[in-house]
Amino acid sequence: MTGIYIFIFICCSIFRTDFGQMEDHILYSSGKYGNSDILMMDANGHEILRVSDSAYEEWSPSWIDANTVSFLRQVNDKIKIIRHDLSTREETELPHPERCIIDDKNIQYSSVGNYKLFVCNGVIMLEQKTATKELTGKLNGTSNYTEWFGDNKVLFTNNGTGNNEIYLIDLTTNELTQLTDNPANDERASLSPDGNWMIFSSDRFEKGNQEILLKDLSNNTVINISNSQGTELIARWNHDGTKVFYGSNKDGNWELYSYNIKTKEDIRLTTHEAFDGDPRVFYR
Repeated sequence: MTGIYIFIFICCSIFRTDFGQMEDHILYSSGKYGNSDILMMDANGHEILRVSDSAYEEWSPSWIDANTVSFLRQVNDKIKIIRHDLSTREETELPHPERCIIDDKNIQYSSVGNYKLFVCNGVIMLEQKTATKELTGKLNGTSNYTEWFGDNKVLFTNNGTGNNEIYLIDLTTNELTQLTDNPANDERASLSPDGNWMIFSSDRFEKGNQEILLKDLSNNTVINISNSQGTELIARWNHDGTKVFYGSNKDGNWELYSYNIKTKEDIRLTTHEAFDGDPRVFYR
């Protein structure tokens, strides 16, 4: 028994060290083990950890901090928000926001300040401790697909102009900036760590065919980096802005890929016949 306790202690210590210093560790939803689970892999596609291991469906992973994640779990007719400690594997059910049920895209947490970002009835909401305020309540249309940029700026999609466009709001000044202006369906954006580039999903190059586009914000040049007949919806940057991780069904089912900005090398990271998608990268 002593040997077992020592083994467990060593494993937990390794987890604490590795997760505390990680770069480009990717949470994602996967059907690899028969039902929808939350898995973690490294930048090369090697599975590091099966985060959730239950008979229930789990999806929409989110990083709380270096050692703690959150995801949604369907239990009968109830959707639960689960907090999961990566070292101890301890789970805690978190409350849904007041007057709002999170059922699709999970709460996103800022790296400092304890800010929580979520969508409620088409409005972007910001919560700090017990105070909650609307960020997009005065905008026409529906807002969705939020993404943090640092701790003071938020990217989101809004269709108030008649089609989806991408916006950035500064939480310090409340300044709102429209980053796209195109009749195509522009959505689900993420900014590079230096703020110079934006990746987003759009059907600009072929109507109805969502691709991953790369936009140089200094000159508004747009490049199609996925360029396939499949559908690409969600892309995230790595820690230094040299790679993009994204999901696509271009090879027949949903898989995860990485794209090297400099070499333009596109690599398939997952290879089994099950859904893999919604990547969330830790690089704080």
